[in-house]
Amino acid sequence: MKRPLLLLSLLTPIIFVTSVPGLSQVQVSVVSSKDNTLYQDTAGAISNGAGQHIFVGRTSAGSLRRALLAFDVAGNIPAGSHITGATLTLNMSQTSSGEDSIRMFRVAADWGEGTSAALGNEGAGAPATTNDATWIHRFFNTVFWSQAGSDYSSTPSATIAVSALGAYVWGSTDAMVADVQQWLDNPSGNFGWILIGDETAPHLTKRFDSRENTTASFRPSLTVTYSPPAGTGPVPPAPLSFALFQNYPNPFNPSTNIRFSIPAGVSGPTTLKVYDILGKEVAVLVNAPLGPGSYGMAFHGSNLPSGLYFYQLSVGALRETRSMMLVR
Repeated sequence: MKRPLLLLSLLTPIIFVTSVPGLSQVQVSVVSSKDNTLYQDTAGAISNGAGQHIFVGRTSAGSLRRALLAFDVAGNIPAGSHITGATLTLNMSQTSSGEDSIRMFRVAADWGEGTSAALGNEGAGAPATTNDATWIHRFFNTVFWSQAGSDYSSTPSATIAVSALGAYVWGSTDAMVADVQQWLDNPSGNFGWILIGDETAPHLTKRFDSRENTTASFRPSLTVTYSPPAGTGPVPPAPLSFALFQNYPNPFNPSTNIRFSIPAGVSGPTTLKVYDILGKEVAVLVNAPLGPGSYGMAFHGSNLPSGLYFYQLSVGALRETRSMMLVR
């Protein structure tokens, strides 16, 4: 099935912010700031820093794959906040047969994401480029892991079983909450997580979508619930009405912001899509259940011609559409 063209910047995290009804807490979801795959290779010559996918498990040939992910916690949560919840959501887009138990470990040293980009299904990786993480390098090809396959905590922060294609959520566990709290309190020590599968059984490799994936809703997302520090003001209440606001600026070139709100009591599948004047879908900005709150999305029309476009928000049975003008 052909996926819709996505025109969001691949390097800018997509952030959702909402209040948690009835609690003095805030919830933020942010896309990974970097991710990469470690392909087992004694020479450390393979990576996939700019690829659309990351891999976990053992291939039919017996070669191992491990996925690295990191999130900019301190850049999206106020210093001094108290973390109360943390979940990681990944979309599995390809799988070998069989269930695999995938563990998440906190990484103990910094690592890089270069410009390597594998072809096809990306399972074989690509030649590593400067600063890529590889099986033996933290930064290709000058800085090394202390042990091949990454340096990481001996205790998993979370474990789940994956089998069929679709979205999977790790957490919220006490260990994940502690990891995120530590990254907030000490940003220089935030090296993210590594995902490791059952490496004793062959042919269980799982492919997940990376932050460079062309479908925004498939990208790795860390959702954190926290209590803001005292003196930062009250948490805004949940919106009272379902609303899709006029984008700003409008007309725009090439970027604009789209805001919408979901009130308490409204639930169901949530999508935010963009269409051209002929009704052809050109972007999917949201495709995931969202709770009550106010949200904002950035839309980039760099690859689109000038003209009139429509953006439509759907939550369950509710739907609202607005128009916007791209002017070169």
